[in-house]
Amino acid sequence: MKRARLLPATLLVLALAGCGGSVADRDRPDTTRERAAPASPFCAAVTTTNTALAPLSSPTAQGIPAEQLTNTADAVRAGTAQLLNTAPEEIRADVERYVRVVDLQLDALVANGGDSAALAGDPAFTAQVNTPENTAASQRVRDYVARNCVAGAAG
Repeated sequence: MKRARLLPATLLVLALAGCGGSVADRDRPDTTRERAAPASPFCAAVTTTNTALAPLSSPTAQGIPAEQLTNTADAVRAGTAQLLNTAPEEIRADVERYVRVVDLQLDALVANGGDSAALAGDPAFTAQVNTPENTAASQRVRDYVARNCVAGAAG
């Protein structure tokens, strides 16, 4: 799903993997996907990061005031710091890569006043973020989160 909002899709990796659907889906009970308490400190960090990312992926994200954008970026960075501190050894390198990409995106978003179009229109930035290595690392993190942090996920 393409996001034409504040954030490039890469930044939403954990939010999509950890939440399992859209806001509308959260309002509907889904008997095939039960949510359990986070099974580990890493899964708790995924939840923290997803919560911090939520304002940046909302339909009104383009209109976030500069101070709120900075505060939200700080909250995301706090969540990703928890991800780094609790990452399981099997995906540690992938989490480190994910956090570097998120930091690049947050820096660019704050510097551009939240204008995601400026990021998308910068070939040097997109080339730095959208690499096969970053994509593969993000997929491995998503897979780990789906297997270990979301009860009822197919493994």
